[in-house]
Amino acid sequence: MNGYVDSAILHVLKLWLKAPVIEEDEDGTRKHVGGGKANSKGTPQGGVISPLLSNCYLHLLDRIWVRQQCCVKLKARIVRYADDFVVLCGGKVDAPFATVRRVLDRLDLTLNESKTRIVDARRESFTFLGFEIRVSKSWRSGKSYPHVCPAPKSLAKIKERIKQQTDRRLTPVPLGDVVKNMNASLRGWVGDFHYRNSSKVLDKVKTQAEQRLRTHLMKRHKIQDRGAALQRFPRQKLYANYGLYKVPVTAGWKTAHASV
Repeated sequence: MNGYVDSAILHVLKLWLKAPVIEEDEDGTRKHVGGGKANSKGTPQGGVISPLLSNCYLHLLDRIWVRQQCCVKLKARIVRYADDFVVLCGGKVDAPFATVRRVLDRLDLTLNESKTRIVDARRESFTFLGFEIRVSKSWRSGKSYPHVCPAPKSLAKIKERIKQQTDRRLTPVPLGDVVKNMNASLRGWVGDFHYRNSSKVLDKVKTQAEQRLRTHLMKRHKIQDRGAALQRFPRQKLYANYGLYKVPVTAGWKTAHASV
């Protein structure tokens, strides 16, 4: 209905926008990182409603890109997830960049200049949604292809998470709960990053999980010698006896290399 305003929905949206965003440090200290009653502009970083509102706002950018045939006219394709997007240009970048700015101006939105940059993917990499993307050459065929793998920051994040979940201070916690929490984190991370050229990174995550669980078992059983720990807790036993999730080391889309 034209002109109809649902005050109840607007009230819920306002509550979401004003809700504080709280994060927890490694030592368990909670801190306020966004949102709250003082928030008067934009959606708070990390807010639960932010991705939905971003889609509502930026849907117009997608529609304009399609209707004006920007893919053909500007030789540029836009890839967007919530408020994160990249514009892949096959030619000059000036016109696509200007088009994005013009649409955002109409929406009364501004680009985050600190996160916005122009990259020649043939010479350097860029990060999008936790992946590091660059153009590489196959050592077999010599052909160029888009190399897509988890970014170093994404790898560091899961390694730190597994380290926290196997901390020596958790030895009083039932071992089944420790492994269960590890498995949940590993499965979630693999679900996000088990694509394209991630096999080497997946292998690093698998090794980290095995080493951290073995170290945790050493603390539980008061074993100081690593050689003895390897004999008592070999790799096979970590999976068969303790139920550790086995991270796959062969990524999906292994041969899906597009021509550049």
